[in-house]
Amino acid sequence: MLRQRYVQLRYPVFALALILGLLALHNQYRLQASSTTEQRVQTVTISNAGFLPSRLTYQEGDPISLSIVNADTRPHNLVIQDLQVYTANLKPNESAILQFSAAKKGTYSFVSDTPGYPEAGYRGLLIVE
Repeated sequence: MLRQRYVQLRYPVFALALILGLLALHNQYRLQASSTTEQRVQTVTISNAGFLPSRLTYQEGDPISLSIVNADTRPHNLVIQDLQVYTANLKPNESAILQFSAAKKGTYSFVSDTPGYPEAGYRGLLIVE
């Protein structure tokens, strides 16, 4: 009787163990893959008050992806001169994506210089720790 019950449950128990093992393996792989490929996209809005946020912090070696949105009524851009990173001049309601790497520790200022010189109030800091 007991042996017959064991024979009946053998395959379902084996299948359940196999499924649980595969789920655990899949979850582990997914966690490893997401931590290595995850890239945070930071939105920087340019408004009549300047850059929002005006201070960005990253770790050295991090990939940086910035979505720049011009919410002002005048054209603006974003320029990080020390890193030679910049957007084109953005018309009102236009946006652009900047992607680069935080290769070196330091504090880098960014400005909007659409008229050809840094605009008053349109300044921010990119800090790489």
